[in-house]
Amino acid sequence: MASTQRVRDGLVEAPYERVQRTSSLCDVKPVVTTQHVVDGGAFAGLYIFRVFKGAILLLRIPLTVFLFIWMLAFLFGAMSHTIQAAFRPLCSIPGLSSSMLCVPAQSLSNKGTPQWADFPSLISLQTSTIEQLLDESTSGSSLALQMKKAEIAMTDLVILVGVSELTSREALTDALRTFVDDARLTGRSLNKLNAKVSGAVDGIMAVNDYALHAIEAAEENFALALWNRLIPWNRPKADVILNTFEDSMNYLSFTLQRLVVEFEINLHNLNKLEEQLSVLHEIVTRKDIFFSAAKTELLSNLWTVLGGNRKQLRGYQNHLKLLEGLGNYRKQALVHVISALQILTQMSDDIENLRERVAAPGLTGSRIPAHVHIKSIHSGLERIKEGRTKAKEKEVHAVRRIVGGSTD
Repeated sequence: MASTQRVRDGLVEAPYERVQRTSSLCDVKPVVTTQHVVDGGAFAGLYIFRVFKGAILLLRIPLTVFLFIWMLAFLFGAMSHTIQAAFRPLCSIPGLSSSMLCVPAQSLSNKGTPQWADFPSLISLQTSTIEQLLDESTSGSSLALQMKKAEIAMTDLVILVGVSELTSREALTDALRTFVDDARLTGRSLNKLNAKVSGAVDGIMAVNDYALHAIEAAEENFALALWNRLIPWNRPKADVILNTFEDSMNYLSFTLQRLVVEFEINLHNLNKLEEQLSVLHEIVTRKDIFFSAAKTELLSNLWTVLGGNRKQLRGYQNHLKLLEGLGNYRKQALVHVISALQILTQMSDDIENLRERVAAPGLTGSRIPAHVHIKSIHSGLERIKEGRTKAKEKEVHAVRRIVGGSTD
């Protein structure tokens, strides 16, 4: 009975003791040693190394092709002149003279392409011409306003002629209406011309500002010259300056051509206005003998004879002055347009001379430092800004004087 009891007790106690031992083993925390950290780092490093190794092995063929192309471009760029010099004796053979080895690189480009930049000369041409154009545009604005006021007076004169007893009343009315339309077109063209000149100045300033920033950026990146030489297709500083110079010169030539067209249109309108005035003078003097005044005084005499001195028209006494001055306004506008055309023509000739000069290889011009170009562009921008400010002040003063005179 006792042994049976011990067996029972042992069978009862054994599971309890195993449970306690198991719980005590679970309470023990794992210990991370330095060796474990080293082994883990070595495994991670080896894994990353194998990844990069596989990537480099896969890039072996593309890198080989890239290196081959770079070396080929570098060698061709460095030996192009040597190869052409070596094959020059063969250029006399028929069929080879027109090959790429015999044709110089300069002749492959368009005729007149600049070979070196000369911003100081270009900026000097720009500033001198723009200052004269801005000064001329000031008088153009005042003349356009005077033409507009005279147009109103002529409209009232058409009404007076229509109700008059002149022999040539109908023909004179039609001619005056045509003259009014031409005067209106001329005034609008003068205003449009001033806007064109202002827009051209803004465009030239924008191109110069772009050239200034491009050259400054190229000058700042000059510290990386060694790296730039390793990249054969990278544009060096000299190419940046040359390209910006060519762009500036081309834009200036294009702008001048557009302005010349606008001024010629205004010249045509002013000449047409003079022809209409001649027609009016012929109609009046042929049918109405008492009009013996000069052609420039025709409109004012018409106004005086047809009722300009009547009491009911006292409020229109300024019309007489406007009609008297219409001929002078046209002459002043004609002088303004012709003078501006001469300025633009002279500048176009100077631009072509400059283009021919820089198209020829120059030893002195090609050595102009970048800081000289930067300084000339900067000073040119300052002069143009100052000229615009002065011209704007003169224009405002002239307009106020004309408007103030009309209200007196």
